[in-house]
Amino acid sequence: MAPYAVDLLDGKPYAAAVWARGVIRADWWRRSTDGDVERKPFDTVTVLGDNIKVLNAPDTTDTRFARQTLLLGHRAQAALAALRVAIVGAGGTGSHVALGLAYLGFRNVIVLDDDLVETTNLNRLVTADHADIGSPKTIVTSRRMRSIDPMIEVQVFPGLTPAGEHPELHDVDLLISCVDHDGPRHRLNQIAIDTRTPLLDIATGVDDHLQPVALGGRVFLMLPGAACLTCLNELDSAEISRWAKPDHQQAVDRLHGYGTGVANPSVIYLNGLTVHAALAELCAWISGAREPARWLDIDLLGAVKSPGTQVGPRRIPGRVPGCIDCGYDK
Repeated sequence: MAPYAVDLLDGKPYAAAVWARGVIRADWWRRSTDGDVERKPFDTVTVLGDNIKVLNAPDTTDTRFARQTLLLGHRAQAALAALRVAIVGAGGTGSHVALGLAYLGFRNVIVLDDDLVETTNLNRLVTADHADIGSPKTIVTSRRMRSIDPMIEVQVFPGLTPAGEHPELHDVDLLISCVDHDGPRHRLNQIAIDTRTPLLDIATGVDDHLQPVALGGRVFLMLPGAACLTCLNELDSAEISRWAKPDHQQAVDRLHGYGTGVANPSVIYLNGLTVHAALAELCAWISGAREPARWLDIDLLGAVKSPGTQVGPRRIPGRVPGCIDCGYDK
């Protein structure tokens, strides 16, 4: 049966599974380069729903997580170790995410970024110090994560490109967006939809043109089949268009005053607050301890009327029929 099914699938693998309560036995077959059909078992199977479950995940008995397991539970701790997570962007927010994942016990992580560490990054890049200036952010991030947990596996890749297929993102269990602009954020939105992969988008911003200065962040957990960032009007179409242009056209635009790349203010406490709020909701989703807030707004100035930091969930509307990214015909 298996060889026949493999041949029908034109090179794609064939899988079969038997389910029981909380466990699964699954195998997959494919034709090898020498023409034989090879069979291998699935080590784990990830199930998406109201929360994310990892079936057959090996138990985690590492005593370093003993205090944490008291809160999350053994099943959730095993899931953290088994899930494959991609961090896209290793800057201010991405560096906080990387350390958080390493401390929490995620042990299969990939990191994407193109940038080198600069002196102006050192006020908020928690994975780097002065000696790292000029080094790739991905390298200093992976080194720091391994120093926290020697058992972690970290792979590094270049950053997103407008037309890139990015196959390294096609077999992860979770995408975490820590990018600075809506161009790459939109590309991640598309990849998450196409691969039916959950996307945790983390964004911070400072607008020093307002009085008082606007200071805040946003956390959004996008699940397969739910409304996307385009549906919610959370993306700047002009910024997306500029990012998609060839380098020479972007240079021409800058000469005419478009997309000049003026640096925005950025501070460590805003990144840290937003990221750790995101990680709290991520752990709630994985553990099933409570329903996660899938959209959080963070306002460090309390919208002026109510001084102090305000953190609150927002209701997520349904998908928009005909959305150019996730419309029902996708």
